[in-house]
Amino acid sequence: MTTTATIRSSLLLPRHVAVIGAAGGLGQGILSVCRTEGIDFTAIVRSRPERITDVPGRSRVVVVESLADGAALADAFSGTDAVLTALGVTAATHDRPALLSANMATVRDSMIAAGVDRIIMINTLLTSLPGKPASRLMRFFSWMPGNMGRGATEQQAVVDALGTGVFASLRWTLVRAAVNSRGSAERPVASADWPGAPNSWLPVSYADMGRWMVEESVANDFVRAAPLVSRARR
Repeated sequence: MTTTATIRSSLLLPRHVAVIGAAGGLGQGILSVCRTEGIDFTAIVRSRPERITDVPGRSRVVVVESLADGAALADAFSGTDAVLTALGVTAATHDRPALLSANMATVRDSMIAAGVDRIIMINTLLTSLPGKPASRLMRFFSWMPGNMGRGATEQQAVVDALGTGVFASLRWTLVRAAVNSRGSAERPVASADWPGAPNSWLPVSYADMGRWMVEESVANDFVRAAPLVSRARR
């Protein structure tokens, strides 16, 4: 019996991906998939490149201190097939140079300069589709203090920018997902929206979400779309 998971597992994989936020949990999950599958990677970090270990011969680690540095980004994106973002908001990364929402035009222009037009971004299950108003839950979390409020505000800002067409010249996918280190180690499923979808609210592991993102960079099943990607219902 052929299933969606079987089909996706047999897909071609990219040759080389750039990973923004490579030092975080999801970023490390993506790099782990790349090592396992023999995919070259460019791991993009703001500082402390030594945190990225086991770098294969044709892969590299690049320090880009600010997402507003178009020249550094263009150099980092050069020679890659797709850009994958694994960005979060922490106490150390909530300033403007670290925020995707504040620098999406620069990221776009840097990708075009490098000859790359495929980008896959991670977001939360709670966000609405680009072009739609923020959900009540996103508005609620945006009002909360600390990293949670800043994170929700950033995630919604990325969605709002997509809705205004900032990445209209790129083939983008906004992955709405629940991901953490305690997530189930199973191949996630994806759907355009909740009605009739075999999705749950339970998170998947960093490595399995990373695999989905890597595969989607070639499969292009959800170009200019915001699929929900999560565990299957039991």
